[in-house]
Amino acid sequence: MAFEGKVDSKFYDVISELGRGMFGTVYLCAKKHNKQKLVMKEIKTNLQGDDLKNAKNEVAILKSLNHPNIILYYDSYSKNNTFYIMMEYASKGTLHQYLHEKKVDLGPQKVMNYFCQILMGLDHIHDKKVIHRDLKCENIFLTGRKAEVIKIGDFGISTLILKTRLAKTVVGTCNYLAPELCDERPYDNKVDIWSLGCILYEMCMRKRMFEGSLTHVITSITKGKIKSINIFKYGQQMQEIINNVMKLDPAERPDTKTLMCYPDIFPSMYVLGTTLGCIN
Repeated sequence: MAFEGKVDSKFYDVISELGRGMFGTVYLCAKKHNKQKLVMKEIKTNLQGDDLKNAKNEVAILKSLNHPNIILYYDSYSKNNTFYIMMEYASKGTLHQYLHEKKVDLGPQKVMNYFCQILMGLDHIHDKKVIHRDLKCENIFLTGRKAEVIKIGDFGISTLILKTRLAKTVVGTCNYLAPELCDERPYDNKVDIWSLGCILYEMCMRKRMFEGSLTHVITSITKGKIKSINIFKYGQQMQEIINNVMKLDPAERPDTKTLMCYPDIFPSMYVLGTTLGCIN
């Protein structure tokens, strides 16, 4: 096998390389005893300082989360100066690939179904006092026979927060950054709510809310230049959800539990709860 010797394969067969990231390489693997597919993230432990801290932080966060709409953590271990994280495999790729590579147009109900699942996963994350800080379509994964199940993943730059403390580190993908992050102000989990609005817009329109040069993107975000979706297709209510979650003042943005009770969201939440088992 081409990957033999590159990863620890005592318990797993390596099928293919899925990609390379900031910390190392990601492989699609299968358990030897039952052929169950999973993802192995390989991290070289010559990482030092903040890089090593961030890699270990991802494991600590994954261990604390257990929800149908979040990528499941299986195991982690170190061997031969390499750190391995074993995670759930989402067979249908990312939401970004689905929208921009496969060029799938999502109807209003499918957009709402996806949105509600991201919202339920995010609610669990926030209940655990975690800010994701890098919610984007590339970090939303699809699985299920018809790509009907959403999984939030990639917690590499997430942070645990205390009830009385606001985070101050500026991270995240600039197109989805909240205004307070662009302005380098202290922030809380409402930055994820802003990103949720960016994702909702992108699902409707198959393009990002904020595009262009870095300067143009940051300026548009800090001035709150919110674009409109096709309300004839998706309805004024969908636009109002985007407007509400993308308020310039984070205090004016609803939290996850308030969003879940919106009249236009709750019916889909209820149906998903009975079909996907996502509501506790």
